[in-house]
Amino acid sequence: MRPHTGRRTEGDSLKTFNTNEICQLCDVSRKQLRYYEERGMLSPVPRFKDNNYRYYTHQHICEIVAAKALKNIDMSLSEIKDIIYGRNIGSIQMSIEKKMVGARDALQESLLRYEQSMIVYTKLIEAISVLKLHEHKIDADLGYEVVDFPEQNMISLAYQTNFEDEECYDIEYMAKIQKISQEVNVASLGALLYVLYNHFDSNTCSFDNQIHDYKIAVPVVDTKKPCLHYDKIPAFRGVCAVHVGTPKDKKLYNTYTGLLHWAKAQGYELAGWSVEEWLISPMITNNKDFWILRVIIPFKEYDELNSPGNI
Repeated sequence: MRPHTGRRTEGDSLKTFNTNEICQLCDVSRKQLRYYEERGMLSPVPRFKDNNYRYYTHQHICEIVAAKALKNIDMSLSEIKDIIYGRNIGSIQMSIEKKMVGARDALQESLLRYEQSMIVYTKLIEAISVLKLHEHKIDADLGYEVVDFPEQNMISLAYQTNFEDEECYDIEYMAKIQKISQEVNVASLGALLYVLYNHFDSNTCSFDNQIHDYKIAVPVVDTKKPCLHYDKIPAFRGVCAVHVGTPKDKKLYNTYTGLLHWAKAQGYELAGWSVEEWLISPMITNNKDFWILRVIIPFKEYDELNSPGNI
């Protein structure tokens, strides 16, 4: 018969606990209990002389609780033993400080992944809403509005192009910019962007298809390290339209000219540059009917940024 709760050891008044009792009290399995014993995380476990059953004391309870708590914060077996038995305090302090830094870095990384996910989810929800309108034959390009564009840190590549180019959506540059952001170890924060310069006239509401300066960029977290391709778009306010489908031929022209005419009718004066933001890009789907590009033209007050060297 196993000893019951409250049994005292012979010759003293020490309260003891049998295996079942200690497992229930400390919420551990028999397997876990044996593991702690075999790995030396518990003081030697004595046995009763009359039946050879193990018995545990309050000291074992403290050791089990400590072992569980330390294991939950990823302390190693040797570190757990050193802490329980009060050994190598200096090295334990250094190890704990290192783990604190690691835990903080892991939290920051998790928060960044959460932020990235929320940005992507938000853009996809917006894109799906546009596709639903388009599916019901509602012209999504007529959804003109004034928007606030937030400051955007980015990795960018500058080049020149025109809208007659068969590859005007530049798959090759999309792949390059993604690769660069990975090489410099900067976390991407969302969809690809284009920054375009001097390709339209807001006064005449005309679109210029000549070769012009262009940037392709991917939004990233702010980096404190210098980076050759690191760039930034300051926050601005402007007018916006959403374009569905391929950005080549005259479809994108119509989106621009429609937005320019609307802005002029509202009395808005516009800058000479624009931002194009992919909500659903060729990097996500090869179905051109699902491609969605948001066109944003800043107000005139932001025209001082109308230079490839300023953004």
